[in-house]
Amino acid sequence: MNTNEVKKIMVKDTMLYLPARIIEGAIGLLTISLYTRFFAPDVYGTYGIITTTVNISSLLLLGWLIQSVFRYVNDFDGNKKKVLFFSTSFTLWVLINGVILSGGLAGIFLFSRSNEAWLTQLYILVIFMFISYNTTQILINVLSATRRTKLLLGLSIFSVAAKLLLTTFFVYYFKTNSTTPAAAVISHIIVDAIFILIAVQRTRIYRYITFRLFSKKVLRKFLVYSMPLVGVNITMSMLTLSDRYVITPILGTEKMGIYHANYSISSSVFTLILVAVMRGVYPVILKTWRLNNKPQTEHFLSQAVRYFLLISMPAFTGICILSDTISKLFLDPKFYEQGFVIIWVAAGMLFFGLAEYSNKAWELTSNTKPLFYNTVISAVINLGINIIFIPIYGYRVAAVSTAFSYFVYLTLSLVRSRKILKIDFSIKSLSRIFFSCAVMGISVFLAVEYLSSSFIALPFIILFGIVVYFVCLYVSREIDNEVKYAVNWLKDKKIRKNKQELP
Repeated sequence: MNTNEVKKIMVKDTMLYLPARIIEGAIGLLTISLYTRFFAPDVYGTYGIITTTVNISSLLLLGWLIQSVFRYVNDFDGNKKKVLFFSTSFTLWVLINGVILSGGLAGIFLFSRSNEAWLTQLYILVIFMFISYNTTQILINVLSATRRTKLLLGLSIFSVAAKLLLTTFFVYYFKTNSTTPAAAVISHIIVDAIFILIAVQRTRIYRYITFRLFSKKVLRKFLVYSMPLVGVNITMSMLTLSDRYVITPILGTEKMGIYHANYSISSSVFTLILVAVMRGVYPVILKTWRLNNKPQTEHFLSQAVRYFLLISMPAFTGICILSDTISKLFLDPKFYEQGFVIIWVAAGMLFFGLAEYSNKAWELTSNTKPLFYNTVISAVINLGINIIFIPIYGYRVAAVSTAFSYFVYLTLSLVRSRKILKIDFSIKSLSRIFFSCAVMGISVFLAVEYLSSSFIALPFIILFGIVVYFVCLYVSREIDNEVKYAVNWLKDKKIRKNKQELP
């Protein structure tokens, strides 16, 4: 496999994902901003608990299936193999969601007499939100693994924008924001349903689904790979989301709402960076590994980490400097807490993103036991700190605990995974990135001091920081190859377009 050609593919896919993810991130920040104005802190806290519960439930109950679909969808070439793969996957999806739907509705109606009517209705909506959410996650992984990039990006942008618009409509038209976050939950269900219909129609997956062709052999393949991941998913849920379940009973949904709003700002920024880079590079890494080329896999994995640092380090620097400004501008005054949570969660997400790359050593070899042990250790530390110190020092402890536990997680992952796949951190490359971040950070700090904080000034400050960072990287020759690949790709694209327009 030609190394330069593969790097071109990685750069091209990342270039496609990144602008779309920036758009999603901007819409995500606008969503957080408006939601904190639509909903009081306690109602927003309830919404945070709902989304957290749906995420955890999907991860625990269907995470193994979602991960198996992503890992093996490209291994089943040809119509006959695709029929076995998708028939098995869809049957498993139907069985799990059918059990959850029937069991959940039975439980709700059994205990509905002790609940208020609006609460019973909210519980029902959450069950359907769970089904629509896990279904979109499966389809997202299918589109990502098969490199249906444009379709995936279009649907992703549509999803975040439509959810915001629909929630806004429900809030203002039906006035449903006083005691319940139902408007946001209903929006999730409707938009996810549209996402599912379009994705299924465009990919025509339904052609390969026949219940009677359910394959026990495919199921065994899924289970061998993913069953060890069930433990990982449980401990990962404890590591990433357990703080919500400690804050809420101790401090109440109001404090939970404040914490969740500030947490979501950093989380949304770094999640979009991680996903943009990972989806751009991981299919190539997976293909290289299937060709039994370990040295090349290590090289491309190291390159992927470099791409992540190139994007995430300036993002972290900018968030640290702009945290207070962002908190003031984007959040309702009731949610403002000086950017403390934003900074510490950003640090944690940076560590988590790096760990996701070193974890590929175990995912590629289908040996996830070490990953399970790493998450157990980190999750226990995180949960222990939260339980002991949140009652004393408040929800800010959870942000610090997030950063510290993710740092432990990263350290364990890097040290233990090097026995399988080595990630090469170039000192020269790191120094150029850090120097460029320092110059950018000083420039942004001075710009903040010079300009007043406003929605008009903030985009110009961010754009100014990006230009300074890019210029520093270019002058230091850190991104020479990436610029060359990008320019050649754009030229080739223009040439192909001109040829198509010729009579």
